[in-house]
Amino acid sequence: MILLRFILISIIIYLLIRSFARFLQGEEPRSDNHARNNHNSDERKKSGVPRELGEYVDYEEIKD
Repeated sequence: MILLRFILISIIIYLLIRSFARFLQGEEPRSDNHARNNHNSDERKKSGVPRELGEYVDYEEIKD
């Protein structure tokens, strides 16, 4: 039990020190999701309905 507590506390201290060091250096946290989101947004901009095809029509449902 003592070994498990030591390991968990060590991991928490390591993560805190690493986060504090990045904050002092001014680095942005790396994230693979951020790179993926940029790639997906580029694909969404390229694909879509061309302007010549038509326009979006907003409608309201009417209750009977």
